[in-house]
Amino acid sequence: MSSESELTRSARAPWSHNLQFHPWLLDRMPVPCDRALDAGCGEGPLTPKLAARANHVIGIDRSPEVIAIARQNAARDNITYVAGDFLTYPLPLEDFDFIAAVAVIHHMPFETVINRSASLLRRGGVLAVVGLALNRSPVDYAFSAVSVPISRIARLRRGWWQTTAREIDPDMTFGEISHAARTQLPGVELRRRLYFRYTLFWRKP
Repeated sequence: MSSESELTRSARAPWSHNLQFHPWLLDRMPVPCDRALDAGCGEGPLTPKLAARANHVIGIDRSPEVIAIARQNAARDNITYVAGDFLTYPLPLEDFDFIAAVAVIHHMPFETVINRSASLLRRGGVLAVVGLALNRSPVDYAFSAVSVPISRIARLRRGWWQTTAREIDPDMTFGEISHAARTQLPGVELRRRLYFRYTLFWRKP
């Protein structure tokens, strides 16, 4: 049974809709994992967690300001932070065992970023995405409606971690994302999630 102090620490742990999915991402890292990429890493809340399980991690974000924050917070020497555009920065092709993308796919053309991710993965490498989708259908709105009270309760219990990274609204529905992903990534797994998110998992053949 957890002690009262342990429960208190858990209740005060930073939380947000994106941080909620970090365990899901970590569970999908290949073992062993030589090189991992945190695409759109922002201030780097996920990057050190990846670095605890990989030999080397690159965190890339096109904002020099948030990369500067990430570098200040970095506690491991196997992390390289890059201020650059994920789509155009000269990352080595077929070099990564794992690519994580949290709330960033909708900042870029979907088909382009999916193709780019696939080209960077080694054979057997894994792409894991936590994404946002536009609400349009009754099912879309139903998932969001259920998420509202659950999110409010989590905020009250755990507080809220506010990112300084740029936020924009998605312009593709989950149905459109699912169709495009299945066309480009055979065998991809997509699921609607609570907390206004969806997840995408794909292993490169």
